[in-house]
Amino acid sequence: MLNEATKTNLRRKSVYIDDVQIIEDTPLFSWIDINPTELCNRKCVFCPRVDEQQYPNQHLHMDLNLAQKIADELRSLEYKGVVVFSGFGEPMMHPKFTKLVAIFKDVCRLEMVTNGDFLNERKITELSEAGLDYFVVSMYDGEHQVEEFNKKFAACNIEKSRFILRDRWHNEEDSFGLKLTNRAGMINVGDQAPIDVKHPCYYTAYSLTLDWNGDVLLCMQDWNHKVKFGNLTNQSLLKIWKSPYYNQYRRKLLNGSRTCAPCSGCNTDGTLHGHEHAKVWRPIISK
Repeated sequence: MLNEATKTNLRRKSVYIDDVQIIEDTPLFSWIDINPTELCNRKCVFCPRVDEQQYPNQHLHMDLNLAQKIADELRSLEYKGVVVFSGFGEPMMHPKFTKLVAIFKDVCRLEMVTNGDFLNERKITELSEAGLDYFVVSMYDGEHQVEEFNKKFAACNIEKSRFILRDRWHNEEDSFGLKLTNRAGMINVGDQAPIDVKHPCYYTAYSLTLDWNGDVLLCMQDWNHKVKFGNLTNQSLLKIWKSPYYNQYRRKLLNGSRTCAPCSGCNTDGTLHGHEHAKVWRPIISK
């Protein structure tokens, strides 16, 4: 069962995701997850990082020149969706994170998902001035954090419409306050949904997942980085998005065939968003 914070977040995201932008007769992505860094300061039990042998911390960060290339392409596409700095680590551990955010300023709506550990008043102000529109804060230490973060944002004159505080301090019996997934087969903790290989998934219809080095990954569930559709250091966003390889996965997933790896071992729902994009994509990929 979804908690109230998760429901609120889903409703909020739908406003941006469901706006289908057509470019060159193709429904464009409306949600981009950027993984800025391969560092995280926490080891949550529901995350692959809990096991250093499985997913170690690495000092790998997105280069600012690559970020500029991505921002320029989005500007040329007149992209109307969202860029989210989230990924597989803690975004604020990127050594030049504020500069990274500033590169995308005025390109599109910018959001960040963070554990809040580095989010003091100075950083909130810096990131806001750099162009960050929305803060998604996952709180792991306890209910006392709600007041703490509310005070920090208020001191920086950040309206409540510009941040959400997600309660993640719950125990395993309450699924840690999350909609738990097995991260495409990498995690088995808590009350996990069964794997249904005939259940559709819409991630490839509306979302892009960009790794620190420019790799375009299958989705945010693929923590093993098994599927790479291309790399943005030498390819364009649109070319990769329209590629036959991408369409191969779209065709299978939109039609409820999770027979390809890593989807065959994944239990994420995959249909909470993207219904409008899926409607447009189906006749295209059926040709």
